Amino acid sequence: MSSSKGIYRFKPLVFHFVRPRGNLKDGTPMPMPRSGHRIVCHGLSFYSFGGYNPKIGPNEYLDDTWLMTNPLFQELWQFNTVSQKWTRVEGTGRMPEELASHSAVQLGHNMLVFGGTAMPFGDSSSDSLHICHLPTGNWQNVVTQGSKPEPMYGQAVCLSDDKLYVVGGTTGFQYSIDVHCLDLHERAWTDLSPTSSRMTPTPKERYRHEIVEHDGSLYVLGGGRSDAACDLTDLPTFSLAARAWSFTHTRPDPASGKYPAPRRCHVASKLGHYVYVHGGYNGEEAFADLWRLDLRVWEWQQLPCKSPVPLYFHSAAVTEEGCMYIFGGVKDLRDNKRSARVTKPHSYRWASLNILLTVFITNTRLLLMDSCVE
Repeated sequence: MSSSKGIYRFKPLVFHFVRPRGNLKDGTPMPMPRSGHRIVCHGLSFYSFGGYNPKIGPNEYLDDTWLMTNPLFQELWQFNTVSQKWTRVEGTGRMPEELASHSAVQLGHNMLVFGGTAMPFGDSSSDSLHICHLPTGNWQNVVTQGSKPEPMYGQAVCLSDDKLYVVGGTTGFQYSIDVHCLDLHERAWTDLSPTSSRMTPTPKERYRHEIVEHDGSLYVLGGGRSDAACDLTDLPTFSLAARAWSFTHTRPDPASGKYPAPRRCHVASKLGHYVYVHGGYNGEEAFADLWRLDLRVWEWQQLPCKSPVPLYFHSAAVTEEGCMYIFGGVKDLRDNKRSARVTKPHSYRWASLNILLTVFITNTRLLLMDSCVE
C-alpha cells in the first residue's frame, strides 16, 4: 500500500448508507431485517447477535434454525467493514436462547452476552452470562457465583476495569433500577443497590436505557417503561465508591436551548469525553436525531445530521477509528415511509437489512486496505 493511500479524510458527523455487497436473490448470505439485537465491533468487523422479526413470511427465510426459533434469530453475523460483506458465523457450543433485548459488550477477542428474553416476552428471561470467541464463533456459558441480577431483559451494561456493570431491566411485568457488578476475574456477582431514603431518592425503574462509566460513576441515559420514557436532562448517577444514587444536571444545547427528547430503545456510544445518542422512541414518536453529550461540562449538542429514517430497537457500536455503525431496528410506524431496500411487504415495519449506517465522529481514519466504507 503506497504512502499516498495511508490516511483519508472524511467529513465528520455525516450519515452514510453502507450497502453490503451481494443480495439474497443471488444467494449471498445476509441477515434478515431485525430489531432487539446487539452489535459489537472487533478489528475490521462488527458482529450482530440475536434479534426479532414477527413479519417474515413462511417462505421468505428458509433456514433450519429460524424454523425452530422464529420470530427470534439464534444466529451470529459478521460484517467486514472493508469488503462490505456479511458472513454467517456458525461456530460451536450452545448459543443463548434469550435472543431479544439482551445486552452485549466486546472484551478483547470476545463478546459477552447477558440477559435477554425468549418468547413470549418476559415468560423466559435470562440471568446468564455467555461468552463468544469472535474469531472462531465458539460459545460458552460462564458459571458465576454471588448475588446475580434477577432474570430480565432490556437491562443496560458496561465494562470498566474488568468489571461488568448491569443496571435495571424488566421481567415483562416489573421494572428495576438495581445495580450489580460482576468481577470477571473472580466470576462473582455483587449487588451494589443501595437502600432508598428520602435523602437519596432512587431513580425511576426502567428498561431499554443505556449506561456509561465515567470517573468512577455510572450514568443512566434515558430508558422507560411501557407507558413512559425517561428524560435526559437530569441523569441518574451511581457512585461506585459510595454505592449511592444522585442526579447530574446537564446543560442544553447552547445554540437551541433544547435537550434531547425523553426516549427509550435508543443507542448510546462513548468515545473519549463524549457520548453519542441516536434514535429511540417515546411511545408516540420515533427519532432520527443524533446528540452529543460532553462529559467534561455536561452539555448537550444536537449534531447537524440525522439518519435517513427514524429508528428504535436498533443497535450501534464504535470502531477503534471512531466510526459508529448502526444496524437494524424498527422504523417510524406513522410516516408510512419504506426503505427502498425492503424487498418483501411483510417486513414493512422492520428496517431493511440495508439499514446499515455509519457516521464518522472523528476527522481522520486510517485506511488499512485499498478500499474503505464511505
